[in-house]
Amino acid sequence: MFPGDLPAPQILLDTVASRPGDTVVVKCKVPAFSPATRVIFCRDGKDLAVQPVQEGKYAYDLRYDVRANSSTSFACLYQHKGDWNQETNSLLSTSRFLRVTGPAIPLWVWILRSTLLLLLLASAPLITWVLGKVAATRPEPARPGGHRGK
Repeated sequence: MFPGDLPAPQILLDTVASRPGDTVVVKCKVPAFSPATRVIFCRDGKDLAVQPVQEGKYAYDLRYDVRANSSTSFACLYQHKGDWNQETNSLLSTSRFLRVTGPAIPLWVWILRSTLLLLLLASAPLITWVLGKVAATRPEPARPGGHRGK
């Protein structure tokens, strides 16, 4: 998609950092009263999605599902299709970068890991007490010479 001469739209992200599994909203704001017929969202310089323009609407949303290792940049432009199907593009919006942080941990893995950690922490005093009782009930080993300790 080649940028043209119409004024550039504005692009916004609802966040700049996200985790895999999150959904990010990418918003493209077309200048009021522009002769747009469709809005084009771009990801890393390639067309990602196209939305038809609705009369009286100047902001368009794209929901993007974040994947692992998918740090990316977004931009948008709009297009006007003339009476003879001649297409005129806007300038490309400035790019917005989305940083993806850390691997996704499924909720059940997080709950299991947290439960095991709490169980280990809670059981440490019990294990220490049991080991102390076992050591106290064992007879003291015989010493050479036939005498027991004390």
